[in-house]
Amino acid sequence: MTRENKYALQLAVLAVLLTGCTKVEPLETAAVTQPIAAPVKTDQAVIADTVSRGDVGVKPLAWANPSTGSAGVIEEIGVDPESSCRAFVTTQRTLEGETRFKGLACPSGDSDWKLGRPGK
Repeated sequence: MTRENKYALQLAVLAVLLTGCTKVEPLETAAVTQPIAAPVKTDQAVIADTVSRGDVGVKPLAWANPSTGSAGVIEEIGVDPESSCRAFVTTQRTLEGETRFKGLACPSGDSDWKLGRPGK
């Protein structure tokens, strides 16, 4: 067998082998499910929720919002003497930087708490 014939035979065998690897199967999409997106929450909602679950006092309590990427530490939680609200001090780290502020978290009538005065 000549060198050219061996080369041609090798190419023919390779072509036959590769042909078996190129079988096209139909794509089944019925088994593919879309992930359920978590509801988007604002930083204010996450902070108010964290304050509502925290203990009154000076105990650092971390919070994070996966919807926005923001995070912080609630440094202090107190009771507002004029309402059923809780006063708090927190930090908030965002892409723009870090801020520290005081706020008021109040029950909103449903199961959530909101920042600000009751009824507002």
